[in-house]
Order: sequence, then C-alpha cells, then structure tokens
Amino acid sequence: TASVAAAPSLVPAPRGLSGASSRSSRFAKTRTMYRSVVTRAADGVPTIFGSPGSRTQIVEWACKELGVEFSSVTLNRASMKSGEYLAVHPFGKIPGMKAADGETGIFESGALMLYVADLSGSLPTPEQRGAAASWVIWANATMWPALESSRGKGDMQALFGPVDAILGKQKWILGDTFSIADMAIGAYIRYGEMFFGMALPKTMPNLVAFMDAIKNREHFKATVGGG
Repeated sequence: TASVAAAPSLVPAPRGLSGASSRSSRFAKTRTMYRSVVTRAADGVPTIFGSPGSRTQIVEWACKELGVEFSSVTLNRASMKSGEYLAVHPFGKIPGMKAADGETGIFESGALMLYVADLSGSLPTPEQRGAAASWVIWANATMWPALESSRGKGDMQALFGPVDAILGKQKWILGDTFSIADMAIGAYIRYGEMFFGMALPKTMPNLVAFMDAIKNREHFKATVGGG
C-alpha cells in the first residue's frame, strides 16, 4: 500500500469518499498528499488524483456507477507540480490517473471516463465505444465551453435541442442502457446549474426528465451531486 511521505502532523486520518459508507468499502480509500506523491497504482486498480469540488468527482461517479474499484488521492497545488505527478499528468492539472497496470498515466477527465468504461466492459464493441466517445468529447469540448463562456445564458436550443430530441425517442443517450455518455452530459449540466444558476428550458421536457432521473441516482448524489 502506498504511504505518505509527509510530516505526521500534516496528514489527516484516511477518510472515505463523499457519500461512501462501510457497505461500499470495495471502493477506494482516499489519502491526502502534501509534499510528495506516491503514484503507484494501489493493488492493481486505477488511482485517481484530484481534489474535492473538481472534475475529479465525475470520474469517481463513473467508477462507482460502473462498478470499477479504484483508489483516490487528494492533491494540493505543491504536489500537483511534483515530478512524480507530472509523470501522470504532464501539465500538472487534475484529475489525473495512474492506470490499473501501475505504469500508464492518463489525463483529461473525458479520457479517464472512457478508460473507466473500458475497464468495466460496459461498451463491448468498437461501435459502442465510438458512439460513447462522441458524446463524452462533445460534453467536454463543445457543451461545457459553451456554458462556461456564456455563464449558462447562451442559446439553449442550439446547444441542447438535438439532445432533447434524442431523449424524446429513448430513455438514455445511447438507447435503453445508462452509459458513460449520460454521465458526461449529466455532470456538465449539473455544473452549469451549480456554478451559473443555469435552468433548463421548460420547452425541453425530455432533457429535464433525463436530469431528474440522473439526480436520483445514488452514486451521482454521492459524487457530482454533492458538489
């Protein structure tokens, strides 16, 4: 098990993930690193490096939702710039991940989500992975920048109209099964609500119902929904 190379007085007692309980002990232990980062994957599972109140929670949600065991390490600004962490994320940002092989560094939250989906086996064909990746990339590269630049006050019809139309034909973005695509879209809509006070138009009842269903999911409440 990785250890913390820091003065004992600086290291808080290990804690569970927000919303986790003893019943979910198969999920990660969380450790806080202050000066030195130990970046070896724990026990053959991926290690997520991040902090509360960031996109880290999207990746934690994906792991919990898809049943992928993981370890979580909380970083501060100093440890984000350490040589050990830069080997995981070359730009020293969060979230980052050390893959389950204990060697490969993965960064960008969308890439982490797709890797988690791959580990779970939830997207077994190249076609399913391609379809899911389309939506994960759209949420990260198109949807969120549009919300961020407009402070959630942009052209909602142009941005979400096609999404609402799809959800009028099927329960989830890729069909009848909840997937990583739904998580990407749902997480960033929720962030728009939280950070900008964004409200989905009543003229998009399918998207509103989609978000209501997401907000009722247990693992969403424990991660992204908890702020």
